[in-house]
Amino acid sequence: MKWNSSDVDLYNQSKEYIDTAIIPLISVSVDSDFKHTVSKGEFISLVSTELERQLKGRVFLFPSFSYLQNASTVADDLSKWAEELQREFKHVIFLTSDEKLKDSGGADQNGQLIWLPSMPLEHMDDQLKRKLLQDQIEQILNILLQSWNKS
Repeated sequence: MKWNSSDVDLYNQSKEYIDTAIIPLISVSVDSDFKHTVSKGEFISLVSTELERQLKGRVFLFPSFSYLQNASTVADDLSKWAEELQREFKHVIFLTSDEKLKDSGGADQNGQLIWLPSMPLEHMDDQLKRKLLQDQIEQILNILLQSWNKS
């Protein structure tokens, strides 16, 4: 389910089955790595959308959380997001390709940060893109299944 009013209606009808919030994390910077930063965000957006498509009815995809790449308050902001979302969702998952966020811990015990290495999809043919995305989705599914099985 996605961040739109019709999916929220569906969520309200079947919220006992939807226990996982997915939040894509997108860093923003216009420095010399501008294109690389955009590429990482594009990759996370594609992975998040595909993950929601495959797990519709179990996960709720929130809008991307965008932040300035050099911001010092991102970890605190994510902690607040996790705290807020855990009022409604048992699992809060943040998806990122930002190495700095991964290294800083990114989310506290309230949320789970999943770091994915970014793949430059710009010049790949569609079949290879789908294969790479599916490989990433399978890895995330394994993490989610372990998390779901613990609870």
